Amino acid sequence: MTAGLLAVALLLSAGALAGGALQDFLDRMAGVFALVALSVSVMLGLASVFRDLLTPARRQLAQLLHRAAGLAGVGFLLVHIGVKVAGEEIAASDVLLGSGDLLVDLGSLAAQLFVLALITGLWRGVFATRRWIRPFRMLHGLAYAGWVAGVVHGLGAGRTPAPWVTACYALCLAASAAALVHRWTRGRRR
Repeated sequence: MTAGLLAVALLLSAGALAGGALQDFLDRMAGVFALVALSVSVMLGLASVFRDLLTPARRQLAQLLHRAAGLAGVGFLLVHIGVKVAGEEIAASDVLLGSGDLLVDLGSLAAQLFVLALITGLWRGVFATRRWIRPFRMLHGLAYAGWVAGVVHGLGAGRTPAPWVTACYALCLAASAAALVHRWTRGRRR
């Protein structure tokens, strides 16, 4: 799925699909799909450590789904960026360097932090030693900041979101906040 999304992003960036119905649809929805998938990834990442709620098999399933949702989310994120670049709504350099518009730049920051989370997730085996687990958690945990920046970007940049999109973002925020509170309170009890 992610390979297909990446192919679409590259075709859009190259202008091969510019101006069609697919680009119009992806212009409206790729960012929403990315944020919802990344929200699911955040929630599953939080839930995968709930030893008090999940059996080891369910925790392993949560970890696999966390990785799949994160990969799909980054794929949709690349499509979202590709559509915006292909439609000349932003310059390719704005993705890395910023555009000067705070809400757009929050989206760029979110994209960079999610790519960092993807890279650290792929290299988790390298970090899986006692010596490197803390740097892994710090780098991978920056996805939380990226996720919040992405939510603010999604709600404020571009067109006004439809009520159902705002409701999806609110549900994602509430579920992630509940999972985070459970994780913190569980950790303090120990």
